[in-house]
Amino acid sequence: MCLEKFCGKYCEMHKSPVNCLLHLIAGILIAYSLWVHNVKLILLAVLIVIVGHLIQIANKKGKKKKR
Repeated sequence: MCLEKFCGKYCEMHKSPVNCLLHLIAGILIAYSLWVHNVKLILLAVLIVIVGHLIQIANKKGKKKKR
């Protein structure tokens, strides 16, 4: 039950194609930065994830105002 709720929220959060693309880029960047041992790239990937979440939050608020 708890896993279904988590998966539902996770899928809902990543419905935005921009957010999904940013998370994919960040995941690849984190894997690469761990491989080359570069902390700056890890921080950049975290920043990309944060921007993706901010875009998703902005999209949710925009949709609520239209209704």
